[in-house]
Order: sequence, then C-alpha cells, then structure tokens
Amino acid sequence: MDNSKESIERLCHQFLPDIVDLLRFLRTYNMKETETCFRRECHSLVNTLNKTSVTNEDQSIPNSINVNDYFVVYSYLSNFIFNSPYQIELMQFLFPLFVHLYLDLLEHNYINECQQFYKQFVHSTFYSLHSEFFNQLKLISQSSKHLRQCTLTKAFRTSRFFLRLSMTSCKELQNFIDYTKNLTKINSQFYLTPSQISLLLSIFQQYIKVDINQQIFTSSNIVRYQTSEQPMTPIFVHTNLANKIQFTRLYTGLFPLQSLPGDSNRSSAQYSQLNRGDLSSSYPQINYNRLPNTNDLNNIPRLGPHQLPSICLFTLKNSKQIINCINLSNDCRLLAVGFQSSEILICSLNPNNKLYSMKSTKELRHLLNKSTRNYNLDTTSFIETSNERVLIGHTSAIFTLAFEPTKQTYLLSGSQDCTIRLWHLTIWSCLIVYKMHFQPILDGKFNLEFSLLFFLLISVAFAPIGHIFASCSVDGLICLWTIDKINPFRIYPEYGYSGPINLVVFHPNSNYLASAHNDHTIHLWNIQNENALVRIFNGHRHQISSLCFSPNGHFLISGCWNGEIILWDIQHNLQIAHLFLHKQAISSIEFSPLTGTLLLISSIDSTISLWNCFMITKIYDEKLTDSMNKNISSHKILLNVFKTKNIPIFHIKFSKENILYAIGLTNE
Repeated sequence: MDNSKESIERLCHQFLPDIVDLLRFLRTYNMKETETCFRRECHSLVNTLNKTSVTNEDQSIPNSINVNDYFVVYSYLSNFIFNSPYQIELMQFLFPLFVHLYLDLLEHNYINECQQFYKQFVHSTFYSLHSEFFNQLKLISQSSKHLRQCTLTKAFRTSRFFLRLSMTSCKELQNFIDYTKNLTKINSQFYLTPSQISLLLSIFQQYIKVDINQQIFTSSNIVRYQTSEQPMTPIFVHTNLANKIQFTRLYTGLFPLQSLPGDSNRSSAQYSQLNRGDLSSSYPQINYNRLPNTNDLNNIPRLGPHQLPSICLFTLKNSKQIINCINLSNDCRLLAVGFQSSEILICSLNPNNKLYSMKSTKELRHLLNKSTRNYNLDTTSFIETSNERVLIGHTSAIFTLAFEPTKQTYLLSGSQDCTIRLWHLTIWSCLIVYKMHFQPILDGKFNLEFSLLFFLLISVAFAPIGHIFASCSVDGLICLWTIDKINPFRIYPEYGYSGPINLVVFHPNSNYLASAHNDHTIHLWNIQNENALVRIFNGHRHQISSLCFSPNGHFLISGCWNGEIILWDIQHNLQIAHLFLHKQAISSIEFSPLTGTLLLISSIDSTISLWNCFMITKIYDEKLTDSMNKNISSHKILLNVFKTKNIPIFHIKFSKENILYAIGLTNE
C-alpha cells in the first residue's frame, strides 16, 4: 500500500507544473466552464488511482477458484466433440473454450496449472489449425503481468468468437447441454457439478456468437478437386461489431439500388431517415446503360465447355526498374505498370491506338513568332502521339493501380507514401490526392524466386458504376470515396482493429463490398448503410490473394497463397467448391462475361486453369437433392490447363470480344 501511495505522489509531482500552467491559461482567458470541468476530472483521476492501489493489493492474493473445474470442463466437452458425427463443425467450440479457460487461470496467477493445461490439451490437429495464436499464448504464460500488456489477450477479451453451425449440429450441442444438466452422481459416473456447468455456459454466453444455418448437416455437399475435408475454424470480431452483424437477405441483382432524393412518392419520415442514416443521396448520380445493345450481344461469341476462349499473353521483360503492380483497362487497350521508383507507365497494347497529349510550351513557342492573321493553324501540330506515357507524382513505391470501368479515362494509384492519386488519361496529370490512410496502401505480396521482383494485387477498386471507389491498407481501415470529394464518406470497421486488409472488390450491383483480411477471412459490407457487416466467410488456411464476384452476383470466389480456391454462395454463406490445382499463389480470377459459365484462374506457377463453373454448381445442387448423376465425375469440372515455359502469370482480363488477355513477368 505504501508503494502505491508513493507512486501516486510521484505522478502528482511529475504532472503538477503542467496542470498549474493549464489552470493559469484557462483563468487568464476566462474559460470558467472548462476550468471547472478540468478540476473535476483531476479529482476523479486521483480517486481512481487510490482505488486501483487498493484493488491491486487485494488482487495480489489469488482468488479461490477450483482449478480442477477447468480441466474437467474442457476434457468433458472435447470428448463429446471428438466422438460426435458432427465433429467438423463442433470443433469450432474448442478453441474459444481453451483460450478463455487458459486466460482465466493466468488472471488468477495459477502459472504452473496454466502450463499444465496447455501441455495436456494442445494436440497436433488442434495446434495446426491455430498455430499462430498458440505460439503467442505460450509466451505470456510466464507471469500474469504479461497478460495486461499483451494486445492479443485484450483482443480475445473484448471480442466474441463467431461460429457458423448447421441446424443439426446446433441441436446436437443443445441436447448435450440439457443432458449434462440433468445428470447427477447417481445417474452417471461422468457428470458435471453446477459450478462446472455455470463455468461452461458463462464462456458460451459471453464470448461466443453462433450463426445457425437453416440446413441439415451434410459433410459431402462441397464439390472437391484434389482436396480433403477439414475441420471448421472460428473467427473472433469485436463485441460491438459482432452484435451488429446483420444476417438479412442480400440483394444480389445486377443493377444498383439508388435512392433518388427527388422521388415524390417518398414521405417526409422517409426523407428524415434518409438524411440521418443513409448517405446514398450524397452519391453523385450518374446515367449508365443497364444492358448492352442487341447488336453488341449478337457479335459476342458464346463461350462454354465446347467453345473455349482465346488467350493472348503479353510478357514484360528487360525492365530496368522493379515492377510492383500491373493492371489492364476494361477494354484491354491500356496497360498500367507501377514501379518501385514511384513512376507509373501507361502502355497501349495496340500499336495502332496511339496515346495523345498536348505538346510542351517549348515545342509550341515557334507559333508565337509567326503572324496569326492570315495563318491557318494546324490542330495536329499541338498534339503529340506515342505508345507510352509516364505519370510522376508519388514520392514512394507504387503498390496498387485501378482503371475507372465506365469511361476508362481515370486511373487510381496507391503508394507507400500513404496517398491515393486520381490521374486523367487525356491530359496525363494528377487531378486529386486522397489522404486518409496512415500506413502504406499495401496488399498480399508474392515474393518471387528471381531477382528482387515482386507483385502486389490491387488494394484500390472502382465500383462498376464508376464514380465510387474503395481503398484498404495495412492500417486495418476500408475507406469508401467518391472521385469528386477528398474525404471518404464511409470508413470500415467502426469498432476495434481488424488487422491488415489485403484487398477489396465490389459486387456487380455496387451495393456490397468484399474485403480480404489478414486473419484469412472475407467480410461483406453493405455500403448503403453505415457499418453494416452482412457476411463473414471463413474457410481459408492461408492469406487470401485474389477475389472475384460472378457476373450474376450470386457467387464469390477466392484464392489464397497456397493455391487453394473456394467458391462461395454469398446469400447463404455456404462453400460450394474446394479446388486445389495450382502449387503457388493465385494471382487473378476471371469469370466469362455475361453468363459466367467458365472460370479462369491464373497463378504465379506459370499456369492458367479453365474450369466449368456451370458443372460445379450443378454437381452441388444434385448433392443437396440426393439426385447425384453417377455419370458426372469430378474431372469434368476442369476443362483445360494452359502452361507457359517459365513466365509467372500475374493478371488476366476478359475483353469485350471474349478474348482473355494475360500479363506475365520474366527476368532476363
């Protein structure tokens, strides 16, 4: 107690001169209300310090808890789960239960028991699923003082684990808990005491949130290609964010839902609600063609399993600078390359399509020496043509590029200098500099095997309607912008730090935004509402490197560093297919235009794989209805594999003519 008083007095003497100077400043400028508020806060601070000194003395004596209850509860639940037919889903409960029982023992200064608990219950299969967290938990088991300073334990205590169960698994768990409550020492040899049951239920109610899928548990519905079934793993999100997750039905139509402020059918109450919460009225309205003309549709070749697309591969070589990122415009006429030296190179892929720009003033100075009365100026003398343009403006390495999808006259670039720049591709200059992120705008990074060359995927993405774009960074923030404003109109997430975010992709109707996080999860946000997290997709074991929505808006496909590919049903948050063919990171994913029946995936292992997406969904639907056709085999979902000699593929894009353009890098 004396030591705590001495520390309080030491703090008071340390900050007393500053407090006195601040009070004098407030008094000289007659800020009476601020002065009284400040004095009140100083008194409350001293009182809280005195209380903490007393509580710290009381907490030095460990609370009386039954340590054996922690061992019994965990072993009892783990035995039930490993003997259950629904083990794959129910294994999600073991990790949150282990974490919070482990932290409780640490908080009560049972260090030896805590280490014994760790050694007894961490087995190989369980450890492999959460190896990153187990390594950090083992380090803080030396003393309870480490517990207060560890950011991971704070994240566990202020978050809730998010679990997804089928209706069958949930009923199985509920029946087990009810059965356990009714057991007594007379009825069974293995039973739980009331204190042990309350310990188990308290962790379930305080730290676990369950999303129940209204379907029967079936372990063989997922369409697999060279993959095996793995246990599901839980994720943890901030408590406030977990309570606000909306599992409402998604609008997966192709056209944006735009709320026009000039609609006469709306009531005044709807207008007031719109002004308070919904910011969609502040979006700049834009006229867009909802459907292409019939003539254009007739000219586009129909792709399918019997009519595969043509592939045109461009290879970048002999580069004098380090290439960081690559992107193609929607019409596949322009190629943008970002360099480590902060420069951006714009190339025309068609030699006949020149890039036009105005000549410099030095080159046009000769016009001033001639009389312009009887002189007809030639407009071509003002214009300079070339196949390449260089954009200079950033002060550090370029890590992300994105073309505007509608008119394709704008280019976004993100850099290590924490800024985003909007470039005009007619005057070849920067229009706006966006500043919000406080850490570099980076993404999933592929370290290649040759000569300091690396590639980063896009972390800045335009919405299909064109005037809205999103950015993400390692600072854990997702910002939504309009091209005519220098400040974002949405920032995700509001609660807590979600860790570095790798990339963002818009839904085809521009109402939803998918973000890939560093914890191997995908979050789906409804950008029409503030902080509306509507889905969390969990299934990858490695960092996600690529995302893409299907043209009809019903599916989302994701690829990760180890080459694994997962196809998701975004409406029901279900995994449709697990595909594993590539041996290295997935760099880009594309669906065939309009129909989306074909799926093309590129990897840095120098291959492009072509999949029959229609057959994948057909097999999945037949598995659900138990009408599986025996003639359908899994090899029919893979149509072809295109290989290069030794050129890693880093970007692919479908043109309007249904030609697949691919960009590769080589080091010569």
